[in-house]
Amino acid sequence: MQANPRSLDALFNSQLRYVVPMFQRLYVWQENPQWATLWEDVAEKAILQLRGVKTNPHYLGALIIEGVRPSSPREVKRFLVIDGQQRLTTLQLLLCAYRDIARRNEWKMLERPSERYLENADPDVMEHPEEELFKIWPTTLNRDVFQSIVKAGSRQAVEARHPLVRLPKKRKPEPRSLLVEAYLYFSQSIDAWIASTAEAEGKSPEASAFALLQALQQDFSVVEIALSEGDDSQEIFYSLNSQGRPLSQSDLLRSLVFMRAEKEQANRDEIFKNYWSKFETPFWSSEVKRGGRSYSRLDLGLRYFLMAKTGQMVDARRVNEEYRRWVSATPPRYASVKDELSDFVTHGDVYTRYESLPMERLPSADLRRVLADFDVSTALPLIMFLELEAGLDAGQLAESLGTLESFIARRVFLGEENKEYNKLFVDVIASLNGTRGAAVPSALRRKLLEGGGSTRRWPTDDQVLETAIGKPVFESLKTPALRLILERLELSLRGKKTERGEIDTGLQIEHVLPQAWATHWQLKGREIPANIAKYPSLAKDDLVEFADSIRQRNVALHTLGNLTLLNKYLNPAASNGSFELKLFEYRNSVLRLNRHFDGASEWDEQAIAERGKTLGEALCEIWPRPLLPVN
Repeated sequence: MQANPRSLDALFNSQLRYVVPMFQRLYVWQENPQWATLWEDVAEKAILQLRGVKTNPHYLGALIIEGVRPSSPREVKRFLVIDGQQRLTTLQLLLCAYRDIARRNEWKMLERPSERYLENADPDVMEHPEEELFKIWPTTLNRDVFQSIVKAGSRQAVEARHPLVRLPKKRKPEPRSLLVEAYLYFSQSIDAWIASTAEAEGKSPEASAFALLQALQQDFSVVEIALSEGDDSQEIFYSLNSQGRPLSQSDLLRSLVFMRAEKEQANRDEIFKNYWSKFETPFWSSEVKRGGRSYSRLDLGLRYFLMAKTGQMVDARRVNEEYRRWVSATPPRYASVKDELSDFVTHGDVYTRYESLPMERLPSADLRRVLADFDVSTALPLIMFLELEAGLDAGQLAESLGTLESFIARRVFLGEENKEYNKLFVDVIASLNGTRGAAVPSALRRKLLEGGGSTRRWPTDDQVLETAIGKPVFESLKTPALRLILERLELSLRGKKTERGEIDTGLQIEHVLPQAWATHWQLKGREIPANIAKYPSLAKDDLVEFADSIRQRNVALHTLGNLTLLNKYLNPAASNGSFELKLFEYRNSVLRLNRHFDGASEWDEQAIAERGKTLGEALCEIWPRPLLPVN
């Protein structure tokens, strides 16, 4: 490793190019603090140049590069930028803005040297002139915009190529590339500085512009650190980025993969286009909350991928460390980086299918809807394992996923704890490692049946029935979960002769015995005042004997047996009305759930319990549980 100070003139005024590897971040510098701070330093040095004051060089920090052996004698000398790409890119945008201002004013003596800082000479003898022409070659997603700016030739052309987009009903325009914004910032700043300084210092605008170029050429330096052949660029990259703005776990993975691709001499652009580009999208970069913490979907997807592969818990803060250890095993996990990324893309497709749900509500029998409404995303590593690692055919996969759904659904219905799901589902993966094909469904059932206690047990039929009859599930379950359970009950009640159309997505949960029951519903032949119905402890005199019955009714009205589904028009119409009114309105419903009330003459706690038992038995059939472990 060799360290030397290099002026910007020495840095850019040679036939060479700096290539930003694929593992680097996109361009992220912004006006505050980076652009503004750099410009203040440049303007200060330029004033001193204009006044003839000698100063010491201003160091902009370190630039760490690694030389690459040329693939052809025609190739322009190439260096990989291990650290410093944000700084290099910003300086190029500043110089580009300066060149365009010199060109507009026809200051040929200023335009020509600034042009040499941006582009290499003699493109006609280059191996790949479309790439080697530029002094800096950014990452793939920044490349087109950067080239567009450098080749535009003027601020007006840049603005025309990258106009502000304003969407209807939005006050602010859509975000524009930071590369474009940086160029425009420097262009406006240089223009304003030249005009104001020329006037204040009594100089011509061209003389002021010349002083600015001199300051850039002579007064700014970097410490260039060139890596030797034995230096580990990957470790140096990690070390340098352990300070300041932390790299995400997916940033670190990107660096790991593409550094290995460099060593394999693989086609980096092809690898990026065919594999990694799939993860450079708003879906993968957007953040989601899990366990009270926010993660990008890419960080989360990487963690799930590794858990599906290893059957071990992976600390969210050490995903990359664990991945590096796993992928570096002997013998190698993958024959090449292409194979590795291909596998990751395949698992990413499964993750995407379960996480990017369509705007319209999915059918209630769709496992993606089940996991979303039951809020059990922690099952995804196990699902990845079952779909991609377990060697299952379509029938075996459907059986296994049905088993998992039954386990989850019964636990949700009983209101069981889900705080250990992360560990539980990874333990299941570990138990299935080494099991493949036809043996997996029975091994999965056996493992899930082994669990005990409120955190791991698979509820029995008796426990489901007890909950269906006597527990106020309307209060204990979230609305999406309860609505899905009622939708599944509706589907189960439809026989072979019933049309199997989709259930209306606008259905609402309806209490048959209304929550405000006092107005139209007597209790043991007695009308109960609304305040006593709501707060039985207020009962006095002859109403005291009704207090326990009121409490029992208030529990019963929230149990499964008293709940049904109605559309948004029927629900308000029935609302808190009498049973006779509800029966009249229920006749308009096409749902099998509501055919239960045809011909009914009364609705009380006993009727609610009987219907709860019937629906509970149906739930046990929808989501069955084997009685004994299957050998």
